[in-house]
Amino acid sequence: MTTIVRPIRDTDRAEWLRMRHVLWPEGTADEHAAEIADYLNGRPPTESGLLLASAVFVAERASGGLCGLLEASIRTCAEGCETNRVGYVEGWFVDPDVRRSGIGKQLVAAAEAWATERGCREMASDAYVENTVSRDAHRALGFTESCRLAHFSKTLSGPTSADRTNEHRLTLLALAGTFAVCKLPVGCAIPEWATTAKGLFSITRTADELSIVCAEAAVPEDVQCERDRRCLRVAGAMPFALVGVLAVLTAPLASAGVSVFAVSTFDTDYLLLKARDFENAIRALRAAGHVVEARAGE
Repeated sequence: MTTIVRPIRDTDRAEWLRMRHVLWPEGTADEHAAEIADYLNGRPPTESGLLLASAVFVAERASGGLCGLLEASIRTCAEGCETNRVGYVEGWFVDPDVRRSGIGKQLVAAAEAWATERGCREMASDAYVENTVSRDAHRALGFTESCRLAHFSKTLSGPTSADRTNEHRLTLLALAGTFAVCKLPVGCAIPEWATTAKGLFSITRTADELSIVCAEAAVPEDVQCERDRRCLRVAGAMPFALVGVLAVLTAPLASAGVSVFAVSTFDTDYLLLKARDFENAIRALRAAGHVVEARAGE
């Protein structure tokens, strides 16, 4: 008895998933289910420009359920073909217990008829070289082997930390004087000494603290703070879209064992370093390709 071959239906999801998983075991069940859902919801994989249309045909068992699957498409090109509208067998599967009974041939015939109705004059497919069963089945249905391709791949190593550092060679200005990083209690008013200090000062209030960076000389003795900090300023104004600026500065400093307290403004970044580490920090930054210049004040 002739097996019924027809287009896929929404009620075929489970059987389609079963056969797809056997045909392409490298894909996960979730990946296959998502592609099935896209197709049945009217979103077949035609967005890439290579595929112009898609169709899925299945073969029914007389006892119920499915026993065969063919996923077809119309491609803009295919190896060995001359036209720009080619019917293509994307996937072809028949359950082992009903193979060599003509079901595979019926599925291909349905795909060919579908492609012909849509203006195709050529049909193409592919198979792994080692898959002799599939290659023999294609030949039996009139396909000829048009070419063989050797596919190559290699693993690319990412850039080293030194390479990433050299993506941005920055100029830094060493500000005169020493600075302090202070912590005041939650709810404390901003002290006058913080805003009258000459040069750089930065005030940040959070739900947990009031943090102040300013000239060390302005800070009273009884204030909790980290004193004796030197400051480097990244010269110029940096666009917000620029990425990795702090990373290319802190990476060589970390390698040199230098800790950093960073402050960012709209235009640039400031690095506060312990005074005892300052010369070591400058050497590390220059070795990484950055320029460090002295500056009298801010």
